[in-house]
Amino acid sequence: MTIISILIAFALCHFVRELRQLRRFGWFESFTKFCNDNLGKLPGWNGITGFLTLLGLPLLAAYLVDRLMFSTLGHIGEFLLAIVMLVYTFGPRDLDIDVRKVIRAENQEEQTEALETLLDGPVPEEKGACQTAAINAVFSKALKRWFGIIFWFAVLGIYGALLYRLAVWLKENEIGLHEEQRDLIARLVQVMEWPVAQLMTLALAVATDFDSVYRAWKCYHDERGHGLFDGNNDFMLTSARTIVKTGHAQTDGYADELKGPMVTIKLAMDLVWRSLGVWATVLAILLLVDVIA
Repeated sequence: MTIISILIAFALCHFVRELRQLRRFGWFESFTKFCNDNLGKLPGWNGITGFLTLLGLPLLAAYLVDRLMFSTLGHIGEFLLAIVMLVYTFGPRDLDIDVRKVIRAENQEEQTEALETLLDGPVPEEKGACQTAAINAVFSKALKRWFGIIFWFAVLGIYGALLYRLAVWLKENEIGLHEEQRDLIARLVQVMEWPVAQLMTLALAVATDFDSVYRAWKCYHDERGHGLFDGNNDFMLTSARTIVKTGHAQTDGYADELKGPMVTIKLAMDLVWRSLGVWATVLAILLLVDVIA
């Protein structure tokens, strides 16, 4: 039921926009502060002990809820919990809404405000830098809000989706974590995102021009002189920028009619949708051959 859960959850998020108001993590902030204040004297709390506790206890709670749902409603209960967990962990905001606010802004002031929200910061004045930042933002947020959740849900079920979302939340929010805890969480996020970024790059290649994406991916690693498992996820962003700026996203017959000043963002979002289509197709095939139960 993996692919069915993902499709239903994604459809609910797309058509029932009010569901995004349920994605609140105030409880986790309070939980983290409570643990740091009251368990700080435990051996290794500033490092591995705190790291495992902060992420392990919510996963344990999810397991207990899952067992309760199964004992009450059987597999239907697990299925419903999976949908709820996906709806909760997608986000925290809807990427397509953020992009739509930019490209449909009625005036320059609204567009700048929407773009600052998308970029999580000021808009670069130089056109090329602005385009680069926009492409990077669309793909990096697509990884964190959609693809990362889908991948780890497919691999580890509700626990994978929850673990990834909580790890990203801890990394992106300043809530008084100790330095070693932050380092461990950042490393966990890096490890969890690496396979997702690789598969996003592969999906981008399948959906557009394989040779161009491969050359950009290889050139990135060759120029930096590190191995396949080193570095960050910039290889994905480099590949995406290459496809958008070389025109492959516009001329291969799949892009929508392009108008307005923010063509780059529209192209980048179009590539994200098509990459999602590739992922959905692969998951459906795996489901048919009973690889994913």
